[in-house]
Amino acid sequence: MDLLIDTYGTKIGSTGKRIVLSFPQIKEKKEYPVSRLEKIVIMRPASLTTNAVQLALDNDVDIVYMGAFGKPIGRIFSSSPKGIVTLRRGQLEISQSEKGFELAKTFMKGKCSNQLYFIEKLAFLFNKDFSIELKQMTSTLASLGSVPLTKEGMQQLLGMEGYIAERYFSCMKKLFRFSGRKPQGRDKFNSALNYGYGILYNEIERLCLYVGLDPYLGVYHSDRYGKPSLVLDLVEEFRVAVVDMAVMPLFIEKKMGKRDLFDTVGKGQYQLSAKGKALIVKGVMERLGSKVLWKGKQYTLKQAMEQQIRTLARYFMGREMTHESFSISKSSIS
Repeated sequence: MDLLIDTYGTKIGSTGKRIVLSFPQIKEKKEYPVSRLEKIVIMRPASLTTNAVQLALDNDVDIVYMGAFGKPIGRIFSSSPKGIVTLRRGQLEISQSEKGFELAKTFMKGKCSNQLYFIEKLAFLFNKDFSIELKQMTSTLASLGSVPLTKEGMQQLLGMEGYIAERYFSCMKKLFRFSGRKPQGRDKFNSALNYGYGILYNEIERLCLYVGLDPYLGVYHSDRYGKPSLVLDLVEEFRVAVVDMAVMPLFIEKKMGKRDLFDTVGKGQYQLSAKGKALIVKGVMERLGSKVLWKGKQYTLKQAMEQQIRTLARYFMGREMTHESFSISKSSIS
């Protein structure tokens, strides 16, 4: 269970084995058994007692602070490292080898094949002709194997990913109006989508830390100071299944048009209101709880993410021969 703190001024304390939320404005308290919690997500200004932090850390409950646009801006976790030297060494060695490049291809293949699947599904559901875009996306993805294992090849890989993404969002424009995909965009569509991605970033980063992976040592996204490169890598293959399939239907079905879902922050710039955030959180959490049949076993999508990250950790330690990308078309996800 995720405990979402979205009321201004909430006081987070503890008593016994329970996390206690106090709401000074309405003089009300709520208690939650710490054994039922997976993480505490602080979305609005709140106060947190040392005892509550200790209780959460003792029970492996993650505490994360979310920014206004959805990305985690900080987290509290135990000072006892969960990573092991063998894992971190293996992660470093592979990230600097040809195996790292092959992993980069795997992450890209997962993302782009899932985009392809979603477009095919939307074409069927809304009786739209995306045949040209689908052909272009399929052809580009099919040429992935011929990309050379060089620095130029990495640039080629990035170009292919960008081209498929452009085709993907051009199809979306035929279903609802928006200016285009802009990672730093503050229009309503990009604000909502970025907030959903922020939730996903948080989930992936938490799982990386939990299994002992270094979230800042990636293989596809460049290692830059302060950028969790591995998190950005791992997010790719789950963007569509977790976020796009939750957020984009809200725009297609015109459920995001209400004024109270956004606050204006500038000319043509918006951020989600508390009500808007709750709607996106609900949609993404429902996706994470969706049942999937992955590698012959029944999981929630959230559990499948954890299995993927654990498998990657075993691959870094030499306990797995390959790492397969997560594909919606190979699972039973709807």
